[in-house]
Amino acid sequence: MLQVYARDVPWYDGFPAGTDILQILWCPFQHSYDSPTAPYNGIAGPWVQVRHRRSGDLGERHLTPPEPLAIGAPGYLPTPCLLRPEPVTEYPHPGALGEEFEAGVEEWEMATFPDPDYPDEWEPRYSWDLSTAPGWKLGGHEPWNYQGYHGPVRCGTCGSAMHFLAAIASTEWGGGTESWAPVDSPDGGPGDRRRHQEPTDVALGRRETLRIFTCPWSPDHPVISDLI
Repeated sequence: MLQVYARDVPWYDGFPAGTDILQILWCPFQHSYDSPTAPYNGIAGPWVQVRHRRSGDLGERHLTPPEPLAIGAPGYLPTPCLLRPEPVTEYPHPGALGEEFEAGVEEWEMATFPDPDYPDEWEPRYSWDLSTAPGWKLGGHEPWNYQGYHGPVRCGTCGSAMHFLAAIASTEWGGGTESWAPVDSPDGGPGDRRRHQEPTDVALGRRETLRIFTCPWSPDHPVISDLI
């Protein structure tokens, strides 16, 4: 479960009028995508529900939050933790901007970031450092689907282009994306690094990222989610 208060993300404008709490809930098990009741995603993953609420409607609150039930598949139950949201600037994946733009980015990368170990190759710095920030995030540009881009995800009820709501990631950064690491990331041993890379202990599927989309026209239309 992910819960976010509007006061903690003042730069995010995705709260419907009159609400100030976002809750993303998922069943902590892998569900087969070919089930007739599963959301369309093409890849197996947890079922997701999205709820927006108003804090003024909440009743009595627990001073000490109840301990969550430890029922779920390994990697599907997050370790309870507090968020430290921060705004970042990111750009769409080049594949979502058309073949001409993608070719221009590739040409720039070839000329600017040659791979020192492989003279005939280059480092994809636009994708690593500028587009589609990795990790858990709210809003922004959707993580890239490596099956290819076939246009926006569309609502199964009304056909509208869906709104990318959030990414639930198995790791915050890694590989060539170290530039997205927090500024206070430790220089300690592998254990310290792993704790900062995987602070929630969530590891979905084959250590993939869960993308969540909602319909911009009706909160009653089913959420679409997939693992990439």
